[in-house]
Amino acid sequence: MTDLELTKACAEAMNIRMYDDWSYDPLHDNAQAMALVKKFKLSCSWHAQPPDEVWEVTTPYAPVRGASVDLNRAICECAAKTHGLEWLKAYTHPSA
Repeated sequence: MTDLELTKACAEAMNIRMYDDWSYDPLHDNAQAMALVKKFKLSCSWHAQPPDEVWEVTTPYAPVRGASVDLNRAICECAAKTHGLEWLKAYTHPSA
């Protein structure tokens, strides 16, 4: 996914309309990335085994993961994939 696609998917997951709020950028804003962690109850772990030293982000709800040397990117990847699962929306959006 491109940076724009990841940002759009994360904005959708957080019910933010990109054309209303161009300041939304969880790839570079730690607080916005942490909001995704809290919403989807993501688990972050560092794997320091060269040559694949990466952050791995997973969710207890589904077999999806994000992995990157950049923690915010791994969070966004996992959140975007998790948000795309239709059956999961009842768990993360109780009012839906």
